[in-house]
This record gives sequence, C-alpha cells and structure tokens, in this order.
Amino acid sequence: MHRLTRAIGLWCVLVLAVGVLGWAPEAAAKSAQSGKKKKSTKKSAKKKKGKKAGPAKVKPTSREVDSAWGVTDAGELEEGEGDEDEESGDTDAVGDPESELEAIERELLAQPVEVAPVVVPKPLPLPAPKPVDMTPRAVRHEVIPGETLEEVAARYGVELKKLMLWNNIKPAKPGEKVKPLRAGTHLRIRVAVNPPPPRESVEVKVAKGDTWASLAKQHGVDEAALKRWNRRFGKTLVAGKTKLTIWREGTPAEPQAVGDGLAAKLAAIKVRAGGISIGRPAHGRLVRGVELPDRPDLYSRRKPDEAYGSTHAITQLMVAITRFRHETGFSRTISIGGISKARGGRFRPHKSHQSGRDIDIRMPLLASSEGKKSTTSGDVDWKLTWRLMHAFIVSGEVEYIFLDHGLQKKLYKAAREVGATKEELAGWIQWPNKAKTNKGVVRHVKGHRVHFHVRIRCAPQEKHCVTVR
Repeated sequence: MHRLTRAIGLWCVLVLAVGVLGWAPEAAAKSAQSGKKKKSTKKSAKKKKGKKAGPAKVKPTSREVDSAWGVTDAGELEEGEGDEDEESGDTDAVGDPESELEAIERELLAQPVEVAPVVVPKPLPLPAPKPVDMTPRAVRHEVIPGETLEEVAARYGVELKKLMLWNNIKPAKPGEKVKPLRAGTHLRIRVAVNPPPPRESVEVKVAKGDTWASLAKQHGVDEAALKRWNRRFGKTLVAGKTKLTIWREGTPAEPQAVGDGLAAKLAAIKVRAGGISIGRPAHGRLVRGVELPDRPDLYSRRKPDEAYGSTHAITQLMVAITRFRHETGFSRTISIGGISKARGGRFRPHKSHQSGRDIDIRMPLLASSEGKKSTTSGDVDWKLTWRLMHAFIVSGEVEYIFLDHGLQKKLYKAAREVGATKEELAGWIQWPNKAKTNKGVVRHVKGHRVHFHVRIRCAPQEKHCVTVR
C-alpha cells in the first residue's frame, strides 16, 4: 500500500512537470512580443515628440482669379483690374473635367474642317431715320466765351436783326463799339429749324512742351478760337497748372441709316472657319483657335498671341466694330485686349477667357484725353462707348457685357441722349437695378472701369460649348 501511494505521487509530479515545461516557452514568446510592442510604442512616441506636426495636406483646387485689362502709364492696356464676380467656377463637374475636355478636343480635331471661310450675315437693318423736323421751334442758346451775335445768327440760320429783336439787344450807335456777349448767358432763338445739338466743353491740362498752336492742332480747333475761349490765361501757358477749356460740337442724336456701304464693308470680312469653343468660359478649351486678323483700319491688337477666339466670336467682333465705325464715323484707335490663347484653357491672370468667347475692349476716350499717360472713367466718351456696345447688342449674339455698376448710370444717361428709349434700356442695362440683380445684358463685374468685357454666345454648331447663366 505504501509503495502504491509513492507511485501515484511520483506520477502526479511527472505530469505536473511536463505541464510546466510546455507552458514556459509560450509565456516567454508572449512576453517577448509584448516587450517589443512597448519598445516600438516608446520609439514612435519619441519620433512624434522630435518632429513638429506639419500642416494638414490640402487637395489643390482651381483658384479662379480674372484680372482684365486696364491702362498703363503709357496709355496701353494692362493686367490689373479684376473680374472677381464674373464666374462662380465649375465645382459641380463629375469625373476629371480636364480629361473630358481633352477627349472632346481630340474628337473635334479628328473631324474634317470646312474649306470656305465663314459667311458674314447681312446686317440687321436699323429703323429708317426719322425725317428732318422742319417745324420751327424756340431754342435757348448758351453763349460760349468770345462768341458774337453774328456767329450765333449763322449757327441757327436766322437773321441778325431778328436775333437782336428777340433778345432786346439794341444796335450800336455810329462810332460806338458793339458790347461783347457775356459767356454763360442765354439767348432766345424763337424760330429755329433743325437746330444743331448743344456744344460740349472739355478741360485739358497743359503738358510740358505744349503751345497754343500744338494744342489747337491736337484737338482739331482753330488757334484763335482756343485763345478766345481762354482769355483769362493771357499768352502764358504753365505746364501742369494751366487748364484750358475746349468747346466742340455735340454728338448728333440720330444714327446714320444702314445702307449699301455697310453691306459692302461686312462682305469684305473674312474669317477662317473651324474655330470651335468647348466647355465653359472659366473652364474650357478652344479647338483650332482663330487669330484675330490684323486690321488696323478697325482696331489694334494689344498682344496678337492672346487674341485667339472661336470663328463665331471673331466674326461677331469684326462685324460689330465695322458697324460702329460706319454709323459713327469714328476714326481713332479701338484697342482689343485679351481674348484667349491659341488652344484656350487657363489664361493667367484671367478667370474666364478660356474658351475663345470673351473679349476685352478699351472704351473710346474723349478726343482731349487721347494720348494721356493714365486714364480714368472721367476720360471716357460715354456716348461713343454706348454706340460701340449697342453695335454688339443689336446682333443678338452677345450673352453679357461686363461693366462696373458704379459707371452704368453714365452709360444709361449717354444712351438716352443718343435716342435709346427707357423700355429698350430696361432690357439692355442692369442699372438702375442693384448690382446683383439678374437683369440686363450689361452686368456688373468689379474692375471694368476703362474697358468693358464682351461675352459672345455659343454658335449653334458648337454642341460642346456651355452657356453659364
């Protein structure tokens, strides 16, 4: 019995020893692994402490900044005026927009191009000019410095005796001098037939080297008349201080009728076919971009390598300027700024101008402001500016014209003075509505103060061209 008890005890000890030996390696392995984890955690913590936390990575986004053309000190167009509110961007695109534009471009390039140049449409006829009003009516004439009774009578085609009678002016007695007319006073012309428009005055600051003769020639007036208008300065001109007043004839209210002359000029316009706009103005391309032809008789190009557009846009630009020059007789330079690059796309620093439909145009200046080193909205000839904009609008192919809202009142007033009705202007000019209202072809975009921005509509055949509303 004693031996049996010892055998059982020995067996239990052996079993226990085997169990202990089997568990020890597993515990050692687990202990080693946990030790390694602790060390790696400590090392990573040390690394985090040693390195400063950098800024979080941000996906690049398309930053749209459009700076349109202003005017440099030399009177040229420059980059510097923003079109901040012009586009809201294309953030709703699905997939990769750049890849999609490239695919569309390849597809269009693979298609055959028309050989014949685009045909310029016949001009839209303007209403027949109103017949000259031969009904006599009363007019008040404002006397300008140095003006005589004889000159006033000749201006309105009336007899000198009647002019004196209407204004209670007695003739001078023999041996007496005729009293000069006082500038700013008004004379009554009781029977005037088709009277001329009132004269307009402009101020000119004398620059270094200017003389009476050079200023008279520069502004197309008689030297004697220039001196007569500015007698208070005597014979001395002081550069930078003397401001001369120049009087010129007002702009006729009625435009000339469209006749065969305009049709012949439009027929002479030749534009290469095949230029196609794709995408949006602020996210697009230009396929087979058409360079704006060199036509110094119509305009000057600031940078020819930035003057590419679609066939439709280039055609509308040339048609509008041809019409404007024909109707107004304007002979001075019209400066064209940026349009697009040859293949469109990103055009720094512009936001839009990517699809060949956006055109920057410098506004016509007053004759007295031509050649100035720097210009402001006060130097703009607003009547001529409206006539130029109107030449685009009547085509029906303009989507928008961008102009600073603060200047639209001047444009509106000028349009009324040249014959536009309130009903017409309600559909053409955003003012007097607020800047953010969705009305008018002429819309507010900040920075357009000495130039305006025209956006041409997509052509019917441009199926990949996108209109932004």
